[in-house]
Amino acid sequence: MRPFGAILALVLLAALPVRAAEGDKPAPPREIFLAHTQAQKSSANPTAAMAAEFKRQVERLTEGRVKVGIFPAGQLGGNRELARLIGDNVVQTGFVTIGGVVPVYPPLAVTQIPFAFASQEAAQAAFDGPFGRLLGEGIERRTGMMVLGYGDSGGMTALTNARRPIHRPEDMHGLKFRVIPGFKSQDTMIRSLGAVPVAISSREELSALAAGVADGQMNTPLAILAGRFDEVQKYATLTEHLYAPPLWLFNRKAFDALAPDEQQAVRRAADAALAAGRTLARDIEGSERGISALYRRMAVTRLSAEERDAFRRVVQPAIIAEVQADLDDEGRALMDAFLKAAGK
Repeated sequence: MRPFGAILALVLLAALPVRAAEGDKPAPPREIFLAHTQAQKSSANPTAAMAAEFKRQVERLTEGRVKVGIFPAGQLGGNRELARLIGDNVVQTGFVTIGGVVPVYPPLAVTQIPFAFASQEAAQAAFDGPFGRLLGEGIERRTGMMVLGYGDSGGMTALTNARRPIHRPEDMHGLKFRVIPGFKSQDTMIRSLGAVPVAISSREELSALAAGVADGQMNTPLAILAGRFDEVQKYATLTEHLYAPPLWLFNRKAFDALAPDEQQAVRRAADAALAAGRTLARDIEGSERGISALYRRMAVTRLSAEERDAFRRVVQPAIIAEVQADLDDEGRALMDAFLKAAGK
């Protein structure tokens, strides 16, 4: 694998404008660079499936006038780096986690109020509806990045750890839990449960868990399996406390530079890709590679309604207070819209 610096240098070189002198051959097809942090296994990972389908559809719909180059597996950096690269139009588009976008659009933290949604279906409906559109408008206005849609990261968030089963909030006491660096709401949630937050980047997460730097982490069931966290974690608790879809960002200037028919192709391709990612996620969840695989590989606890409510009573007030303290007027309006979409 090429080192990060070498790969980025190639991307920067390829991103330079290509102009054909009069009488020369026409310029080669323009290229859209798409980056994400997951392995590019389109039959096993919803994010990879979205990338592959987007590439296929764009190149088909433009008859090859626009190509899509995919940079997976964090080749160009972690999620926060990808958000910056897309914002700078070094990479035109990509799938970035909420934790990666919050530094450039802090109001996004309102989506991390735990136990806001009763089900994944309710959460997806909120992001697909007026709230998701309002969120996308705010991100574009402040960052210059469009939101083409919200992907599927493989369900709602679960907790895993290497030490003991977790049934009640007090079972978290003293455990060291990995949090995204600089993501205050995660830090607050872990502290409110009596655990110790340990800031670790996504690229170092697996090795840090294996070395015991942290005892546990939180992720969706599919991400737990795809990331091989089951190899270094023994216990999983299906808290279903968060829904955190990857955001599909596209640099607005890069989009505006496309011809109208190419812009339409990008939007149609994105719709097809989002559908492909969700279909694969549902197929995996209902197969031997989904929740049943988690039960085979780990000691799984599914919280009762009463146990889930006990967690909610501890963590939700602390997170709401934390998030509200940092919001401006735009953020407060977004939070109101989020709570309305969640039925609160």
